[in-house]
Amino acid sequence: MPSLVIALAISALALAGCANHVRFDDEIRERETRVVTHAAPRIELREAVITQPFVELAVSADEAVEIRRRETLVHLDEETPWSPVNELWEVPTGLVTVPFFIAVRGSNKMLLGLIPDKFIDSGTDYAFAALNPALNVESDERLVGHEVSRRSHELESKQELETRSLGDTELSVSLGKGASKRVVTDAAGRVRIELLSLLDGVPASAPRVLHVEVPGDDVRAPTALELPLARKMSAGLVHAARARAEARIDGATPRAVAQALLQLDSLGFSESALALEQELRDRQHANAGWLSRLDLALEAE
Repeated sequence: MPSLVIALAISALALAGCANHVRFDDEIRERETRVVTHAAPRIELREAVITQPFVELAVSADEAVEIRRRETLVHLDEETPWSPVNELWEVPTGLVTVPFFIAVRGSNKMLLGLIPDKFIDSGTDYAFAALNPALNVESDERLVGHEVSRRSHELESKQELETRSLGDTELSVSLGKGASKRVVTDAAGRVRIELLSLLDGVPASAPRVLHVEVPGDDVRAPTALELPLARKMSAGLVHAARARAEARIDGATPRAVAQALLQLDSLGFSESALALEQELRDRQHANAGWLSRLDLALEAE
């Protein structure tokens, strides 16, 4: 009966398994946090007055950044978790190494201590850990660290001013009293806008300003800017919008469309001319005769 109790106890201990404590270790961790406390958007334009059929904008933000660096000392308890698979080879190894190191320890006295004590002690610890079915030997490959405590202190705290490009930012733009349209900056915070694309139909009066609005966020306030248009450019927009509207009229002849496209080109609105031509060709895609006459009219002009 006592032998059965002992066997059950050993089996329960083996099934439960114990982690093999390796060492306590201290780990130093540094962390830097950067928090934007204030941001002021900025819209940059190459010229003070718009004289070209297109405008190129660069959008950025002047940011006040709070930078904090902290150091944390973490006290770790490192151990090798128990694994039943490892016992398949550890226990047989322990059966061999335990008597071996016991013999080495005994014979070292006869050898006048020529064998280093460190070798004997570490080998003996390994042998008994391997022999114990409820305990795996130490393994750096399977090492697990558990945090025991931590202490933190601040190394540095400062504020810096930085300028950041507002890439992939949606802007709201409009001409005069026209409807607002959305444009998105590229990764560098730049965007190119052809002015005629902002107009729907023919404006009642020549637009004199370009409105640009940058949206706000948690720390950045929204901002708006009005960029004046030169008189010649303002009048050219009205002529271009009228030519585009005439080309879109149902029943417009290929010759009238060709003249409108060429007028847009001469006014500098080449991108709008290409977009309009593609729009009208798509509309007349089933009318091969109309498309052929358009090609002839464009070549003649």
